[in-house]
Amino acid sequence: MPTSSHELENLFNPASIAIIGASAREGSIGFNLVQNLHISGYEGEIFPVNHKYDEVLGHKCYHELEDMPHHADLTLIAVPAAVVNDVLERCCIAGARMFIIISSGFDEIGRHDLTNELLRILDKYEARTLGPNVFGVYSARAKMNATFGPPKVRKGNVGLISQSGALGVALMGKSVSESIGLSAVVSIGNEADITEREALEYLGKDPNTEVIFIYMEGCKDGRKFLDIAKKVSMVKPIIIVKSGSSSRGALAAASHTGSLAGSDRVFSAAIKQAGVIRAYNLTDSFNWIRALANLPLPKAQGAVIVTNGGGVGVMASDSAERYHVVLNDDLEMLERVFRPTMPEFGSSKNPIDVTGQARNEEYGMALDAALEEDSIPSVIGLYCTPATMDVTKFAETAVEYTSKWKGKKPLVFSIIGGGTVAKAINTINDHGMPCYETPDEAVSAMGILYDRKRWLDRETGVPESFDMDIREISNIIQKAQNKGQTQLLESDCADILRLAGLDFPKVEIAHSINEAVEVAERIGYPVVMKVLSPQIVHKTEYGCVRLDLEDEQEVRVAYETIMAKARHHFPKAILEGVTITEMVTDATEMILGFSHDPSFGPVIMFGMGGIYVEVLKDVSFRVAPISRLECDKMVKEINSYPILAGARGKAIRDIPKAVDAISRISYLAMNTQDILELDINPLMVLATGKGCKVVDSRMTIRKKFNNKMSMEENI
Repeated sequence: MPTSSHELENLFNPASIAIIGASAREGSIGFNLVQNLHISGYEGEIFPVNHKYDEVLGHKCYHELEDMPHHADLTLIAVPAAVVNDVLERCCIAGARMFIIISSGFDEIGRHDLTNELLRILDKYEARTLGPNVFGVYSARAKMNATFGPPKVRKGNVGLISQSGALGVALMGKSVSESIGLSAVVSIGNEADITEREALEYLGKDPNTEVIFIYMEGCKDGRKFLDIAKKVSMVKPIIIVKSGSSSRGALAAASHTGSLAGSDRVFSAAIKQAGVIRAYNLTDSFNWIRALANLPLPKAQGAVIVTNGGGVGVMASDSAERYHVVLNDDLEMLERVFRPTMPEFGSSKNPIDVTGQARNEEYGMALDAALEEDSIPSVIGLYCTPATMDVTKFAETAVEYTSKWKGKKPLVFSIIGGGTVAKAINTINDHGMPCYETPDEAVSAMGILYDRKRWLDRETGVPESFDMDIREISNIIQKAQNKGQTQLLESDCADILRLAGLDFPKVEIAHSINEAVEVAERIGYPVVMKVLSPQIVHKTEYGCVRLDLEDEQEVRVAYETIMAKARHHFPKAILEGVTITEMVTDATEMILGFSHDPSFGPVIMFGMGGIYVEVLKDVSFRVAPISRLECDKMVKEINSYPILAGARGKAIRDIPKAVDAISRISYLAMNTQDILELDINPLMVLATGKGCKVVDSRMTIRKKFNNKMSMEENI
């Protein structure tokens, strides 16, 4: 009987199951559902329902669902889509409240009417359903294979959530061949009701599940998913494979931030914040699952590679650098520990090379020595198969020498060779010690363990609060909206960013050529001149910006040129004059901004700025709000960070001020709903102690229609 109060308990641990649409015809879905329940050893009551049969696989078959002795804890519906809702309501009237709708033919083919009616019924009776369009649920705890997938499933500690039915079935089968045991499998399907978030939350609390693997095609409510994923990640590793890496086709991007923040880049940044591990293929997924499901995390840096071949040791060393696995370089300790286990010409430098002449027992002694040494926190065993050796014997020796250390420190293997190598790898995997075909795969798996440890050990911090006049910021935006604007004037952008606490060079507006000269002389040469117009967003591309103006004559020529270019390219644009700004020199051009992702909301971007930002794409992303610590990580993870840090003798830039600017923009993004996109490009980062200055900025705001706000952007 169920022992948990969780809402989904009857989905994973029901005391009775009804199969509406059960069949005695082999090969049909209705037959496979009953057969899999029977094979899996399910001990609860099974109620097949189909008017065509009196018996299905030894179970009494009820002609009508009302004929059942009582309603089931879990009801599987596998009938044509056209009659699903009728069956569902009849079940609800009889008292059933938890369903799995196997049937397809709903939203996936455009029958939203059927889904809407299904949701109406669920709401009326306060019932829940998984699906439609799913292959079912497997639960090791309940000995329940309520799927039409593979009949035999290896029991283990890995929970699988799949948005794809066909791939989910395939992954169930692959887990058997990969010697990976499953605690639960959930097919999400159309997510009409129960979502992957709820399944994740349940598996996060399930004591039988220690690792969670998700195949995802889309994330409907990214914020809610992140909240749950972050909580679960604190206690259990989550690995996600997500298909679809094209740019989002949602809102048209009016800024660099919006155009660079494609859904896939945002998704990767978002789940990384939550501690979720993203894999880009199934090979990595299963390799990493094997390690996370079977091994403890390393307690410290300093892995040791034990090998009988120098070449594979070098390959593994290269991989270690790539996957951030720090190798132990305590030469005195390595000599003391490993010299007794190898011939005189062996190498005790890491990688430890016991040479190809080492017998299985000698190799086993080296592994044992590595595992016994307290100052060695993790071990990578590499074995090249000699032509004269029986590799299956090596596998047995490896198991013999290392089994007693299982669970005490992480150990991964790789066996390289042909013949019976596959059998040897399976032998080691069957004993719960991850073994791979290549050194790179083994090191990658160890790298995931270290990545997980680093995430758990990280400092987090909390998002900062700032004394910003949000009401005044909203007033500026509202005035622009009342004029029908979707792009703020640069002067309005500047006012908002000043209220947000960002610094600017000296700047004034001029409405005529003579006024431009007066302003330039008041500010002091050199100056920058830009057209002031709500319709002209990308000014540089159309010749509407002039830099490094040194005197009156250059200012006059620049004013006339800018106005001529603006009238030529934008004949209908309103030209309100020009902005004249102090020329900022000896600074590094960065970009800072945010855009609204359809799933995750405000997303902050920081990176190398200037005119080539969309070419270089050297930027980092975070979902707001973010702590100052996370802002600092954003700065340090871009490829061009060494430039800010003073590469090649250049002045170190004011990184703390850049971090402060990011933190302020994060706060602004979370507290102003009407700014859809913001670009600060460039944000001039000066030398240490001199701060940052906003040189150019643009904001896209929500458009106002009949006093109602629209999410649509109009560029």
